[in-house]
Amino acid sequence: MSPSRTQQILLRVAPALSLAMLLAACALASMILGSCQPDQPQAPAVEPKPLQLDDVPIVRVRLTHKPVSSATLWTTGGYRVVVDGQELGRSAGRLKKTDCLRHDSKWTFGRLTTHGQVVELHPDADALAGHDDTLYRGQLVLVPAGADTFYVHNHVDMESYLASVVAKELYPSFHPEAFKAQAVAARTFALHEIATRGRGGTFDVWDSQQSQVYGGMSAESDKSWQAVRATHGWVLAYGPQGKQRVFSAMFSSCNGGYVNGAHVIQPVARIIPPLAGGQEDPDGQSCPLWTWEPVRVSKPSLYAVLLGKYPALSRLGGIKTVTVRQATDYGRPIWLEIIGTTGQRTSMRAEKLRYLLIGSKVSMTGTLYSMNCKIRDLGDSIEFYDGHGFGHGVGLSQWGAEDKAKRGLSAEEILAFYYPAAEIMRAY
Repeated sequence: MSPSRTQQILLRVAPALSLAMLLAACALASMILGSCQPDQPQAPAVEPKPLQLDDVPIVRVRLTHKPVSSATLWTTGGYRVVVDGQELGRSAGRLKKTDCLRHDSKWTFGRLTTHGQVVELHPDADALAGHDDTLYRGQLVLVPAGADTFYVHNHVDMESYLASVVAKELYPSFHPEAFKAQAVAARTFALHEIATRGRGGTFDVWDSQQSQVYGGMSAESDKSWQAVRATHGWVLAYGPQGKQRVFSAMFSSCNGGYVNGAHVIQPVARIIPPLAGGQEDPDGQSCPLWTWEPVRVSKPSLYAVLLGKYPALSRLGGIKTVTVRQATDYGRPIWLEIIGTTGQRTSMRAEKLRYLLIGSKVSMTGTLYSMNCKIRDLGDSIEFYDGHGFGHGVGLSQWGAEDKAKRGLSAEEILAFYYPAAEIMRAY
């Protein structure tokens, strides 16, 4: 695919990091950092690799969700340390586990202290980088969050990133066609994040369910690599002929019977057909959470959870009741009306309330697996009952994809069901 064709599909592809080299510091820095220690484990095999690396975009993954003051880094082989684009040192031997700290706008890396902003640890081509106890392909990049704190990022090629994501997102026993469908959806989602969140920022995706789950090279499997290599560069795109673009190809564990539209969980300026939802989906019933037990939340507990996030809701005085203000045609709540004991009321997206409850310490709220349920007032509590599915239910259902694959559907057919009107195109 020519560059111009790629530009038609992608909004932006993150460029590979440029490097400047200061070779004079190499020998000194090698000794200071203390490489090639005997207590280091042997490097694991790093194969397989992408079918090709030409034109494969780099994904910048944030590994620490909160700023940290220190991080333990290491490598399985030779490496280089780069600060603000300048090579500060290199070694042919392994880097033992070394604490990197930031204090008063200065970095301390082992026994080396230096000024600068961004620190990069580049393992050699046949080596891996480690953060805490996890191994990663690509580079580890430390980005300041302040004078004394920083974030840890992993810059890795898209295909290697996906080999980890697909293995973390699906059970190892899932069908190969489900793995392939997941690989295409995950690649599309990541490219859209690069083009939106990543534009002008320091990272593209989180390593968790805030984006999609990523566990570095340590999480890869032969099965996930087979799916990634079989779909190398494939993405979902939508738009007029010749102007197709990737979109946020969301997915969840199990939709419970219907595909939700993106508008159910977040504001959407324009609903595009691939994310409009509404399809009845009988597949996914093999999911253990196809149905789940009712969840009751006392009104005082619910009120406390709301106040913890939105102190201004003290005007409610307490919770009198909760009603469904808007629902889908198949009965899934979209907007709720929360009525206070003072007579004041507020509206809240149903999915937002679920996130607040499952993130709280209130008993049993962690089992509020989806908002594909009914809601009723029991006097002293609010009950979420007749619940189905796990997750937001937008886009691909992972258990639904598994059941469809077992029925003989291909990855292409699975994707066509969950993202109608989208095309599968090669981005690189």
